[in-house]
Amino acid sequence: MSLTDEEALGCLDHKLRLIDDRVTAVVRGYQTGLYLCGAGGLGKSYSVYRQLQNLECDVRSFNSRMTALGLFRALDKAPDAVHVLEDMERIVNDRDAQGVLRSALWSQGDRDRVVTWTSSAGEQRVTFRGGIVMLANRPLGDLPELRALASRIAVHKLEISDAEMAAHMRRIAGQGWTRYQFKLDAEKCSEVCEQVISGCRRASCPMDLRLLDNACTDYLLWESGNAHLHWHDLVTTRVQQAAAHFCHEVSTLSREERKARERELVRQIIQETSDVQERERRWEQMTDKRKSAFYDRKREVESREFDL
Repeated sequence: MSLTDEEALGCLDHKLRLIDDRVTAVVRGYQTGLYLCGAGGLGKSYSVYRQLQNLECDVRSFNSRMTALGLFRALDKAPDAVHVLEDMERIVNDRDAQGVLRSALWSQGDRDRVVTWTSSAGEQRVTFRGGIVMLANRPLGDLPELRALASRIAVHKLEISDAEMAAHMRRIAGQGWTRYQFKLDAEKCSEVCEQVISGCRRASCPMDLRLLDNACTDYLLWESGNAHLHWHDLVTTRVQQAAAHFCHEVSTLSREERKARERELVRQIIQETSDVQERERRWEQMTDKRKSAFYDRKREVESREFDL
């Protein structure tokens, strides 16, 4: 039996409250850092920044690219702030940056978290008292240095099922949509939302908030008379392209990465329905694989051997 929107939102809100608690722990000093990962478009950044705003703390935001020295200087400039590093997976693979992060996020006993940077120009040091929140699409790697980093902070992977995302999108759409000078009322936004949801299900494409956001712009383009095609066609094409990108992304994964993706899908299907035939139908539709593969992945999930 599929989850109702109310049940799905209950599951989702529990996950979002956990993120709120992790962020609060960093702001209040109970935890020095948080590494939050998950697929794009789930609302990770929105959830984190909303809670930081609620807590009215000093926040410094960075994205795209940062060197190890750039990180050290950022911490030196604002040693008491919460530093948010968004979409900067490369920084955790930089050995120099790994050292800065480990020193900034942990100390032995009651010692200060002192970070040093020594070069030909001499030694620089900063006592860091703030927190670091890292947002990424991929989990921390399996390098020993990164395992040491993970032991110093909270590490969490946000996973949202299609049922939860559909219910979440409907809830958001019911409040209307605004971006800069553009606005869409709740009724029209809800209509767009249903078009996105049905399109994603037909194309076996994962739903996300970015699709809804961009679909609203398609509607406004059509409504203003600036589009040749109907907004239905614009949204359908957008969803199809997202589905094609998703399939290409999966095809480039290693065998173990594909299995991990499939286990996530099995968890999602099991959560959303208890009907055996419906589970098998969804699996075959979304993976184009036989049901025997579904039960292989199901056994792996139930063994809990692959839990984070």
